[in-house]
Amino acid sequence: MRVLIVDDEAKITNVLSSYFEKNGDYTYIANTGESAIQMVDQVPLDMIILDLMLPDMAGEDICQYVKSNYDIPVIMLTAKISIDDKIKGFEMGADDYVVKPFHPKEILVRAERLLPDSHKKQVITLGQLEIYKDERKVLINHQSTQFTPHEFSILLLLAENPKKVFSRDDIIQKIFGFDSDINPRIVDQHIKNIRKKMKEDYIQTVFGLGYKINEKVKQE
Repeated sequence: MRVLIVDDEAKITNVLSSYFEKNGDYTYIANTGESAIQMVDQVPLDMIILDLMLPDMAGEDICQYVKSNYDIPVIMLTAKISIDDKIKGFEMGADDYVVKPFHPKEILVRAERLLPDSHKKQVITLGQLEIYKDERKVLINHQSTQFTPHEFSILLLLAENPKKVFSRDDIIQKIFGFDSDINPRIVDQHIKNIRKKMKEDYIQTVFGLGYKINEKVKQE
């Protein structure tokens, strides 16, 4: 599980990071709202632990941004205890709401309970498409289809975030790395190759923006 911990208190981020990493998870830390959003856009995440009171941005606004663009569970952390605050948090899309102080093990348990079944099983199903993440294997109509490593990574990125439109630059950063000097048209060629290997149009072109999973394809 790849977890982003967003809090401006180093003590909290360090303790939570330690618990998750001992559990075998990967953690990323952001101390401001701006850095949190940058991390969300740059790193494929499975879970976000989000403090509501940050120095530069309201946690509710960050949560709303995440939920508008990604399918990532969000656990809100806050010192606010009123029912109105909790309702507001859930209205912004929070999947869980924990009031400080808390035990870090509680956060770990809550995060594991929220993890989607597709991540637990390491399989994503989209119509007749099955993506096995650990094995880096793709089945279409139950038939194995070969993809290059970059093709597989691009397909997985889109499938894990079906609400998100990824620009060419987004895909280059996430698949090839921040410092990669790659012609953006290479992404178009990879998308073209992926489409050739599929009978259905699983990847949609959003004119002027980039690529995303076709919402007409049923996700199970």
